[in-house]
Amino acid sequence: MLVLDINDTEIRLTRDGEELYRQPGVADVAPKNTVLGYEARARSRLHPQQSHNEFWQRMNGDPVTPRGRGVANQADLVYLQLQELRAATGEKRPAVVVVAPSAATNEQFAVLLGIAAEAGFDVRAIVDASVAAASRETWDGSCGVVDVSLQRATLARVERVDTDDGPIMRRAAVDEIPAAGFAPLLEGWIDVVADRFVDGTRFDPLRIANTEQQVFDQLLAGIDAGAAEFAIEVDHHDVKRRVSVSRHALAQKSSQRYELFARALGSAGTLAVSHRVLRLPGFAGFLQQAGHQLLPLTPDTIDVAVRDQAEHILPGPGDAGGAPGARLVTSLPAPASATSSPTPARWPTHVLCEALAIPLVRDVSANEHPAFRPGSPTFRIRRGENGISVVPAPDSAISLNGIPIDFEHPAAAGDTIGSGDLAFHLIAVVDGETDG
Repeated sequence: MLVLDINDTEIRLTRDGEELYRQPGVADVAPKNTVLGYEARARSRLHPQQSHNEFWQRMNGDPVTPRGRGVANQADLVYLQLQELRAATGEKRPAVVVVAPSAATNEQFAVLLGIAAEAGFDVRAIVDASVAAASRETWDGSCGVVDVSLQRATLARVERVDTDDGPIMRRAAVDEIPAAGFAPLLEGWIDVVADRFVDGTRFDPLRIANTEQQVFDQLLAGIDAGAAEFAIEVDHHDVKRRVSVSRHALAQKSSQRYELFARALGSAGTLAVSHRVLRLPGFAGFLQQAGHQLLPLTPDTIDVAVRDQAEHILPGPGDAGGAPGARLVTSLPAPASATSSPTPARWPTHVLCEALAIPLVRDVSANEHPAFRPGSPTFRIRRGENGISVVPAPDSAISLNGIPIDFEHPAAAGDTIGSGDLAFHLIAVVDGETDG
């Protein structure tokens, strides 16, 4: 089963869970040649007038200037990337389920179906991303699903509704916050780095396209790596200059934009947060500090949900939606209701590091462990009614199972907390034997 997620921070195509394509929705339109994805992003500061990153959001006939060969409007760029995607399948006319951001409109879906057909795809269904994500979790009432694309952040409100055929998860509303899109956030972070260069080296990397591209590339790499602080170096006329920037500084720069998003949230509640949001410096921590309960989603959450719900998503004989063979899916069956007393079967009982384990009978700070080394990133393991969670100290670069976290994150036996060159393993000890 082919699943195509068209969130333009990373257009992603999978077949039965195997990733076939993952590239950003960015294009570099030159007179004789158009390139897409990472290659286009690596040219975006060198040739800014040729760079385009709004075509998946617009998906319309707005002109592209300057034009390129076969490129006159935004829809043409969508078509070219869909052609790349079809080539990645190795099939002549592959059937695919499209996962679309909740803020996409019916008019855009109609355009997408036409473009996809021209590009060689047989789109069988278009699934609302927030509904797919919510259908994997067990909760009662309503929840919010938070995601981010290049030009906007979205808050989709999904409600659990009882029907004659059983409970379903249904999208109730969606809010867009353009100021919290990844692209505008990135512009602010670039300014932070440029200010560091000016203050520390008297050199402004944004005056020269080549050095600006160097800053852009390294900043993106640092954010993806999730380090608390990372170095950025520019090379101009064989002179190398370097500065350091922290995730905390980037988060501070974006605090006003995060606040705009928080206003749309309203009162505190449960939020399912996409992996794309988790990568944004300080965003998840900001939401948690505002009183929201966060449910982190993995990169595979939506893909797994679509495959698990295939019988409810794919049209049956004679069933059609906005176009022959295609349907729009904005509700899916819900899992069983959440229980008030979660099972503790996977609760860790000890934290193990360098062959030494200490019990988790209460909250434990990392520096209480005999193997902890002064100067290592610190964290706390919290034991609550709903299980165990890991709480990073402010500005501490820690990871959970190799994924950087900067907010309180639920954990289970078998998880590993990375702190510098130390690895703390959460284990469950039963009858004197270690499992995990």
